[in-house]
Amino acid sequence: MRQKFVEIVLEGRFMMVKGFLLGFLSCTKPDGKYFFHRKSNIRRDTFKEMLKEFFELDNYAHFCLQADLVDNFKKSTKLFTKVTGNKIKSIRTISSANFTFALEVYSEQFGKEAKQLFEVLPPDVNIIDYEPVEKRDKEGKGTEAYAPLHEYVFRAKGKVEGDFGGVMDLYLNIKRSDFSEFVICSEIQLTLE
Repeated sequence: MRQKFVEIVLEGRFMMVKGFLLGFLSCTKPDGKYFFHRKSNIRRDTFKEMLKEFFELDNYAHFCLQADLVDNFKKSTKLFTKVTGNKIKSIRTISSANFTFALEVYSEQFGKEAKQLFEVLPPDVNIIDYEPVEKRDKEGKGTEAYAPLHEYVFRAKGKVEGDFGGVMDLYLNIKRSDFSEFVICSEIQLTLE
């Protein structure tokens, strides 16, 4: 079953918000999933909000939380507002998410791992405009450290979209893969209800 997520904007210092959220999760659901926008490369709504957060003009923490935890989180935040100073500014349901990617690898092992990662997608996740290209050139055989010609090249690009949880799983799998330094991913964009 697909796990629903919500985006929460909480007024408060980032470290205080993070500590409060982790304390909340440790008491209610230790394996609960959350993603801070700043840490998970999730795009904030507007450039204005990003600048405010960057220059700390307003102290807002943007994060995504499992929908089944939101009611208890709202109660806990309200209960401890006087102690923490945290206030909920908005809560919106996430209907979907997307990001674009481009990769180029020169190792057959990395090429195989990349193809496998993009062939077995999480449920409710699709890749649009997926363009994989695999080339072999026998003239490129040999020392390839900084060579303009390589024996093997795998290139791919596309746009991943679908269920937020599945998109985040794929994004994190890419970032944690052995070939991650050869992949460029855009920020994750949310579609909110």
